[in-house]
Amino acid sequence: MAGRMRYQVRRLALPSSSTKHAHSGCEARTYTCTATTSYTDADYGYGWYQFGRMPPQMVQPQFITLRTGSAKSSVVSNASSSATRDAKPTLKEAAAATTTSTPSSIRDSSRSGLFWDSTGLDIEPRWARQPDIDAIAQVVRRHLGITSPSQCVVTFHSSGTYNKLYHVYSPVHGRYLMRVILPVDPHNKTRGEVATLQLVRRKTDIPVPVVVAYDDTSDNEIGFEWILMELLEGKPAHLGWRKMNMRQKERLVGMMAEFQAQLSRCGNMTESGFRGIGTLGATSRGESDYVDLMMPEPGPMVSPVFFTGERWYYPVSRGPFQSSHDWLRSYLNIVIKEHSATLSQSQPRTPDDDTDREKRELAEGVTRVARKLTRLLHKIFPQLVHPSERTVLWHGDSLSLDNLLVDENGRITGVVDWECVSTMPRWVSTQFPEFLRGEVDREEEPHRSRYADVFSDEDVLGDEQDGGMEDAPDNEGKTELYWIHLMEYEQTQLRRVYSAKMNQLMGNGWDGEVQEAALKVDFLGAVSKCAQGLYLKRIEQWVDAVEAKEFVRLGDVLRGNVAGRKDSNASTTSAAGVSTGTGTTDTRTIRTTATLSPKRGSENQRPRFSITKIY
Repeated sequence: MAGRMRYQVRRLALPSSSTKHAHSGCEARTYTCTATTSYTDADYGYGWYQFGRMPPQMVQPQFITLRTGSAKSSVVSNASSSATRDAKPTLKEAAAATTTSTPSSIRDSSRSGLFWDSTGLDIEPRWARQPDIDAIAQVVRRHLGITSPSQCVVTFHSSGTYNKLYHVYSPVHGRYLMRVILPVDPHNKTRGEVATLQLVRRKTDIPVPVVVAYDDTSDNEIGFEWILMELLEGKPAHLGWRKMNMRQKERLVGMMAEFQAQLSRCGNMTESGFRGIGTLGATSRGESDYVDLMMPEPGPMVSPVFFTGERWYYPVSRGPFQSSHDWLRSYLNIVIKEHSATLSQSQPRTPDDDTDREKRELAEGVTRVARKLTRLLHKIFPQLVHPSERTVLWHGDSLSLDNLLVDENGRITGVVDWECVSTMPRWVSTQFPEFLRGEVDREEEPHRSRYADVFSDEDVLGDEQDGGMEDAPDNEGKTELYWIHLMEYEQTQLRRVYSAKMNQLMGNGWDGEVQEAALKVDFLGAVSKCAQGLYLKRIEQWVDAVEAKEFVRLGDVLRGNVAGRKDSNASTTSAAGVSTGTGTTDTRTIRTTATLSPKRGSENQRPRFSITKIY
């Protein structure tokens, strides 16, 4: 679940009929509401917990697990504090809630094989055609030098947001992984990942896959770009996290600090790092495709910020950027152009057209806040920088426990998923890796005996036999609230371990560097949330405070821990929602229906839920 946002979750009645979801294979149904609760993932959505889910037949009132399209989300609600806020909708109203105000898909003729689906909470990339597994096997055999088809077995492994993974087995050559890639940023995304992997493998001790072969064009039998790499041993760390003891977790976090220190020194300069912000090996459109991947330079940035949907066509600078100012200005320009286009295209069809009105209000709010952040940008970051700003490779934003492979002893065997990794300003790297970030400092370890049991041993045994919890952490019969509090406690301790190790590796000035970077990190966070349309009035409150030289942390403002200025339109949080100083409710909603996987549980064991993203 990306970002920190507020949700409204509704338990839905089982329907009488269903149809199959067009893209995800999940069931799309019509429902009626039976209950409503509110949830803020700023309190709960951390690290491995994001990947945890319970089988449908064991869903408790206080823990609800959702699938929206092909994305997995975990949502917590407290049954004791739930209250019905809306009247029960009709079937027609519930069906209407599954649509958004944007077109259902965006075809992209310049990026063959790709289209963008906007039927969910966010716009998502989709495959216009599926890779052919026989073509994949043919390409693999050619590059591994295998002549007999029987000596090479290719099977589907898993799907990522921008790729499909295929497992390759040869009794002679061993095991490999074939990554078939959507052309979200043709040539550059594949080239950037290969250049980064090769540099990291050559200049650090970080265990990354060996690239055997790759093609950064679609001019091949598969019809897509691809990377063939060795298969690393180990399982994703989130699967065994709850079984690891604290000493193993501290060792893992210490290794992550060592990896980040090595990345900070890894570069093409005589000293350390790089100059300029961008993706290694990438080239601007129209330029020569030749790139020296053995000594790559930062090029245009490969990022969803720049390639998602219509953003691909915006006439904005994409890098390489000389400075933080240039990069963030381009980011904000994209946000402003995107929502300005919405305002120019969106006209209410009728006076009572709530969907279009909400869409326009959101676009107006995002545009207003983005312009306000642009004015603040010039005060925090220098416009003129020469030479280009010093940068480091940064993997931390996507470095979850799902991307760390570990053995049975909790030792790291691999770090995977290096797509869209770029050289970033050094201040960006002062942040904790994604799986250590959290909004709560919990000093007291939760006592297991004080938390409720949620299902019997017989239920656990039955589900394990069915394979229902194969890819989810074992709850060991305890309510999810226990695991949330335990993760908060462990994160609090492990953040100290990471900071101490970074101080040791980077010098005792690391803590000071972190403090000096705090305002810049908060600014980046404000831009990111503004781009998503989240916490707009809270961000304005933070901007007002900074401009008045009241340097408060963005996180404190978003959680409502900082009182608003008298001359601000700042908002304060209430239990019922986000309210403004005028007493009105500041919400922007996109409604969609979420379902559990149809493969889990029998028909009458799969409760349904709808989820509303509240801005």
